[in-house]
Amino acid sequence: MDVCTIVASITHLSIHNIAKCLNWPDDWTATTTDGKRTAQFEHTLLITKDGVEALTGKIETSPIQFWEKASEVNKGIWLGTTPAARARAAELSAKSD
Repeated sequence: MDVCTIVASITHLSIHNIAKCLNWPDDWTATTTDGKRTAQFEHTLLITKDGVEALTGKIETSPIQFWEKASEVNKGIWLGTTPAARARAAELSAKSD
């Protein structure tokens, strides 16, 4: 088994302004130099012989986000590729409809 973390950052950009990253002295916080809106999120994934499971997955009260509803790859909640993760995702997606 292996564990990996995927950290994504979304930054507001325009054609004329490429956002530049500014790292704070705490060596943890990152912002943009122009103060535009940004968002950061992460997922920790467990990789097993049976597939992948999201350790930072959804719970009973988690809403389905607009991008999960609009996805052409996976409609609804995604918790991984193992049989157990797929079954739990289907259960949570059905409750959120």
